Amino acid sequence: MAIPCNVSAQNNDAPVAEAPSADYVATIDKLLEVSGSKETMKAQFPVLMKALKNMLPNIPEDVFAKIEAKYRDLFINRMVEFYAPIYNRYFTLEDIKGYITFYETNLGRKVARTNPSLMNDLYQAGQQVGVAIGQSVVEELQAEGFDTKGL
Repeated sequence: MAIPCNVSAQNNDAPVAEAPSADYVATIDKLLEVSGSKETMKAQFPVLMKALKNMLPNIPEDVFAKIEAKYRDLFINRMVEFYAPIYNRYFTLEDIKGYITFYETNLGRKVARTNPSLMNDLYQAGQQVGVAIGQSVVEELQAEGFDTKGL
């Protein structure tokens, strides 16, 4: 679960843009829908609620059910509001419309449909590579006589 905090960082690579228009936000909303990103967001919400339930075990289940129903759509809407300015730093409204056009093609629909599974598989592969490389590094350090206890 994310804990809000005030952090300031400067990214010199990210262009600065004005606040997105209502039309831009609506277009981002459509992009998130056609790309399958909203489905991923919808899957994140129960995870958030489960974490809250675990942190607040004395709250009755029926109360959490009401809260979950109330905040489910708000969560998605708020994510769109948060995402729009980020997209706006990198893409014009016309860029986003082109992106949507891609997702409305057969290939785009396939990408949207398979991306969650693909990302999961790629993440797991990355973990496996990371573990293997980590083990190799530890073995090499041990061979060089370094203490690697606690790793």
